[in-house]
Amino acid sequence: MKYQFDFTDKVVLVTGASRGLGRAYACGFAGLGAKLVLSGRDEKMLEETAELVRQEGCEDYQIIPCDVLDTKAMDHLIEEIDRLYGRLDILVNNAGVGHKIPAVNVSPEEWQRVIGTNLDAPFYLSSRVAQRFMIPQNGGNIINIASMGGFSGIPGGAAYSASKAGLLNLTRSLAGEWAKNNVRVNCVCPHYTETDMVKPLMAYEQWMKLNTLRTPLGRLAQPEETVGAVLFLASDMASYITGDYIQVDGGSLGVAY
Repeated sequence: MKYQFDFTDKVVLVTGASRGLGRAYACGFAGLGAKLVLSGRDEKMLEETAELVRQEGCEDYQIIPCDVLDTKAMDHLIEEIDRLYGRLDILVNNAGVGHKIPAVNVSPEEWQRVIGTNLDAPFYLSSRVAQRFMIPQNGGNIINIASMGGFSGIPGGAAYSASKAGLLNLTRSLAGEWAKNNVRVNCVCPHYTETDMVKPLMAYEQWMKLNTLRTPLGRLAQPEETVGAVLFLASDMASYITGDYIQVDGGSLGVAY
């Protein structure tokens, strides 16, 4: 076994690749030989990601816009991957949304937007990808991007926390079901990271101070600091790991201050 990351000729799909964590994950795979499929809602921002992956040395990539709330769009995404590559080796279910709304004010539409993006879409895409590619080819890796919010309640974030907790158990269920097909399914759980989704919270001095106090490393994460966990779980170095998660949280879950 090579104790290094090597994704030469592996076809990798990253959802939500237009910004933040998804962009960082795409760039991480880009310099390691992967063939990339960049997916997200904003085609202009996907083009910006594409420029970054080119700078990392990736010449074989495709941009396929997709709204993960639209099952027909996800079906089209899968059809295009099949047409272009005929296989898919690694799926990173990264697309996600959050909110900060008191539970009594959350409309059914808002609840479904968050649950649909963070939980329904990873289930739908994973099941279709497994059926089309990974089970027939007897191998594959699915990395779900959950959150430390899946381990604890978040006032004002009921739908978000519920969706991420559900994603953790979805990961375990799919891992158990597809292990016989050599398809591994794991989770990465970042803590608060400096992305566009978290920036509105960063404007509140008291929130920043409280988060710093509760995090032993004393700061928010940078998107690049979560990449290693994704690459590890997708690599042959993690060949005996499935149905598990890695928390990238600056020590916040394991250390009580």
